[in-house]
Order: sequence, then structure tokens, then C-alpha cells
Amino acid sequence: MASIGDQLTTYRSALTEAQAKGEQAIATKIMQQIKELEDFQARHPDEADAPSPFEVFCDLNPSDINCLVYDD
Repeated sequence: MASIGDQLTTYRSALTEAQAKGEQAIATKIMQQIKELEDFQARHPDEADAPSPFEVFCDLNPSDINCLVYDD
């Protein structure tokens, strides 16, 4: 599994490539992913492994219907 630092490096590389190609919509989405992952890293400094996009989403939106966990 990749580390958060590795994932950020991958995102930044993809951002540079999208900006070079003039793909502004893709660049904007990648910038959002970078910000969300950096926010996740700030809230979980002891976490080394990169979370999935779904884990980041649920960390930012814990009350979303898709992120609720029910104990039976």
C-alpha cells in the first residue's frame, strides 16, 4: 500500500501534466484531491498508509448516508 506522501507526489505529478495539457477541469479536481488528502493527513498525523478516496470522503463527511455505520 502506498504512503500518503507517495500519493501526494502522484497527485502533484498528475496536476502538472493536466496543467501542461490545458485540462483545467481535471487540474481543478486533482487540486481538490490534494487538499482533501492534506486535510486528512493533518487530522491523522500518525497514519502512514494512504487512505482510499472513499475513506477521505467519509472522514470529511461522516454523516453522509454512505458513511454511516450501524451496530446491530
